[in-house]
Amino acid sequence: MSKRNIIISVVLACLLVTGAGFGAFYYWGTHHLDSVVPGKVYQYSSTLNGEVNNRVMYVAFQEGGNKALVSQDRTTVVNAAKSQTDFDKAYNDQTAKWEYSVTKTTLTLGKKEDDQLSQWQYNKVFAYGDHFTSKDFYYQIAKGGQGEVKQKMTFKEIK
Repeated sequence: MSKRNIIISVVLACLLVTGAGFGAFYYWGTHHLDSVVPGKVYQYSSTLNGEVNNRVMYVAFQEGGNKALVSQDRTTVVNAAKSQTDFDKAYNDQTAKWEYSVTKTTLTLGKKEDDQLSQWQYNKVFAYGDHFTSKDFYYQIAKGGQGEVKQKMTFKEIK
């Protein structure tokens, strides 16, 4: 084998290993959402056409259950996450009752208010470090319609 062929083989092997590494990382990032959501508190916001929306919400996900606490008040959500008792009290104080369902690849938030259910399903979720993002989501609003929004949502964990 000539020196040129050896160099080409080494370069191709390096590219193959790098590609496999990136592929494995991407697969891992898009298939472990169910292990990063329960029991955590997130701030979520949106980005449309590269512009960040200045309205943010906070959500605490119950550990070992399907309840969620959603509020614009960071303090309320952070304090609720300190213990199950605090969470239950804050959850019961909400006007609307929020629940969630999470799989390895999607997050669905449901809001029940006045016996009406609204849902948001976040798809194509990539989780890494202290945050996860969704490039789009589907919604179904009670008495308000349904559709798909191609808008990036970012959920950043807060401590």
